[in-house]
Amino acid sequence: MTTDPEGEPKARFLERFLKENPEMSSRLVAAVLRFPRGPFFPDVPVEKLFGDDRPSGWGGRISPTLRESLLILNAARIRVGERVTVWRLTDPYFLLLLLELTHRVAIVEEDDNLRDILHRSVDDLGYAYIPVFSSLEEADVQTPPPDRFLRVFAPPGPGENLPPGLSLRSRVQGWVLDHFLTGGPIELS
Repeated sequence: MTTDPEGEPKARFLERFLKENPEMSSRLVAAVLRFPRGPFFPDVPVEKLFGDDRPSGWGGRISPTLRESLLILNAARIRVGERVTVWRLTDPYFLLLLLELTHRVAIVEEDDNLRDILHRSVDDLGYAYIPVFSSLEEADVQTPPPDRFLRVFAPPGPGENLPPGLSLRSRVQGWVLDHFLTGGPIELS
């Protein structure tokens, strides 16, 4: 009989996390239980998958921890059927969690190499219908247009500036949820 190598660390993580965050979306908790995290971060030891270390995602981008991903997506209050376009997605596990909230997802990736990787990865996950656009402008003119754009990124370090056109809206432990087309920032408690 094969045991799930993530079983115990995942159970410990969820027990602690849900005590601290009892209002967590049941759909997100179900996704964590259903989807293994290890295959998406093969170089990360199992114990660290559920800790405070941020793994490397697509194209070397730093991915949020599982805790950060859950807090970000829960705070977003994405409704079933809402059209969400993610700009510069960090990793496939974040995408799977987002897909638990809505299946109407598109991705914007300006980097040609990463866009090719994204196309293949999205197809491999069984979500070939998810479009991957090359620019925000291309995504903005889709029919129907997205209800909102999301970008999750680490804030700039000391002495660094945000790229032009970006504003810091809401923070979750050093991560920024940049929300557009929603009438303002999301309140995080």
